[in-house]
Amino acid sequence: MTARIFCVRVKKQDDEHDYMEFDLVNDVFFVSIYRPKKTGDGIFVLHTKYGEYHWVNTLEGAKKLWKDYGFAALDSVNVVNLSKICRVDSDKMKVFFEDGSSTTVSQKRMGLIAHLWK
Repeated sequence: MTARIFCVRVKKQDDEHDYMEFDLVNDVFFVSIYRPKKTGDGIFVLHTKYGEYHWVNTLEGAKKLWKDYGFAALDSVNVVNLSKICRVDSDKMKVFFEDGSSTTVSQKRMGLIAHLWK
């Protein structure tokens, strides 16, 4: 099963493209929210093996739409591709990915990844 998504780069380097299409399952490590100062609205940031990209949606929408692709909310500020987790630090309540990036896990969601560290 595959899903393609189109995004814009967060921080563009001179030799990089502004826009890129991703394979949701193979390219995305996790999704977080960026909240510009003095606004309540959040902007999706997809953390991929190619860098960080923006995609407009909500975390709740991603959680529902991407569930069948192996993604799950590990706390209230992320939706994670469970197959891309390389390491779990249960003491710090974090999961890590191949590029060294990490995101948090809530206590009540640790059960979703318990099989990765037991």
